[in-house]
Amino acid sequence: MEGTPVEGTPVAATAGAFPTTPSSAVQGSGVKVDVTKDLWTNILLNVKEATATEAVDQTVLVVGAKGSGKSTVINRILGSTTKTKPTTALEYSFGKRDDRNVSQTAHFWELAQGSDLSQLADVVITPENVHSVVVVIVVDCNDMSTMMETALYWLKRTDRRTQEIFQKMRAKNSATPDKLLARAKRLIGEDHPDLSRMRLSGIPTVVVCNRLDVFKGDSTRLKLMARTMRYLAHLYGASIIFTSENSVEVSKLRALMNYYAFQVPLESRFVNSDPERGSVFLTPERDIFRDIGDPNSSNMADFKSTGDADVDRWKAAFDEVFPPKKVVDTKLTDDPFLKKLYDANDGFGESAIDSMRRQKDEELEQYRRNSSKKSDKKDKDEKDS
Repeated sequence: MEGTPVEGTPVAATAGAFPTTPSSAVQGSGVKVDVTKDLWTNILLNVKEATATEAVDQTVLVVGAKGSGKSTVINRILGSTTKTKPTTALEYSFGKRDDRNVSQTAHFWELAQGSDLSQLADVVITPENVHSVVVVIVVDCNDMSTMMETALYWLKRTDRRTQEIFQKMRAKNSATPDKLLARAKRLIGEDHPDLSRMRLSGIPTVVVCNRLDVFKGDSTRLKLMARTMRYLAHLYGASIIFTSENSVEVSKLRALMNYYAFQVPLESRFVNSDPERGSVFLTPERDIFRDIGDPNSSNMADFKSTGDADVDRWKAAFDEVFPPKKVVDTKLTDDPFLKKLYDANDGFGESAIDSMRRQKDEELEQYRRNSSKKSDKKDKDEKDS
């Protein structure tokens, strides 16, 4: 299946599939024959295939800080052994699942460059597909100083984009926003004690804490990180999973994505909230603020506030143990695409857009000249009088 490139954006398309069991042999006529089954079973199988229905495709947007392992996470989900390479802007891949008479496709879009290209997320999350979008936020345990900042940024960014779409839909009297929010509440449970405190966007969201191996033998910091990330995920009604190259953890990651992308029932044996007993694996309905507890006390008074009192209590404790890096104001990258994107002097690579830009520049310059002439004339008149 081909991906749909975003105009003006470098997109790489790769095919993949969630690991599945081998299918029956397909004959040249299109009839499936399973030699281990009798005649009537094979007839029934082919009747079901003939009446197969296409389920709603899912769009999976994968975001996170640069170098956090987004491509690796996607490869694990799809069971791909392809060597990862730096993503330029948006990279496309997909997974398919054929189950009896239902065929489903999950379209994966990986957004590169962290928050620098965050506006491209609006190209992926649209009014047309908002009902079938899943957002996966990948944070890097190997760069603990950015974990909370990255997760919080994308949780808020997803919520803001959803609200923009919902506002436009409600203006057209669409019932979709209310239906999506009702769906989110229903999945969590109307009687969940934390429901009123959750900031639900209406879009299923997963926080993936990647490269968990870095915390090996460091239980104190692991617990703080786990409780902090659990709190943020639960606050925004998101699922959370810790993962690494471990085959058991990879299978859990696939199970969670099969649940969101293909509505495959989730096995309760995967659920875990104690990082010392295994990787954390929690969906919003299975977590609770009471079990997460309160943040550690902190003596930091000069930490950078988020403007959110509830989040700041956790951020102060987190920043004390994992001090944030000082950001240096430098060029984003030497990538040619980004230079075109951010440097208007070099043009945008589209003749129509470049022409319009030149026209607007000329109009602005003309406005400045006219303003200058008016100012000079006013000064001269004042002197003459």
